[in-house]
Amino acid sequence: MNIHKNAKLTPSGRALIMERYLAGNAPSAIATSLGVSVVTVYKWLRRFREEGEAGLTDRSSRPHHLQTTESPGQVEQIKQLRKQRLPLWRIAAKVGLSLATVARRCRALGLNRLPPLNPPEEVVRYE
Repeated sequence: MNIHKNAKLTPSGRALIMERYLAGNAPSAIATSLGVSVVTVYKWLRRFREEGEAGLTDRSSRPHHLQTTESPGQVEQIKQLRKQRLPLWRIAAKVGLSLATVARRCRALGLNRLPPLNPPEEVVRYE
């Protein structure tokens, strides 16, 4: 992780909290000396108790999983209705999803534009 220049606590600062706590200092005194809140000190103490040294490192803010709002049956229904050249707002009303969700799914399926839905017409040339 990249730590910005004004960060109050880096992994070494969090280790300093543990050292001072294990040396017998009160959490309020540790918080005052490091310029953080008492709640922050207790948070890092709890993480250290639960996870050990690994709990003092930075964590990713990325979500563990993303919510999917549509079922596979709804995706198939969107696909079939779009191939019938229905507008996105009408598909959204029929399927029961938001317009943004239907538009996102159609774009993922490659069905967001109507001209690609029609096969190219053959050129008839007379000789």
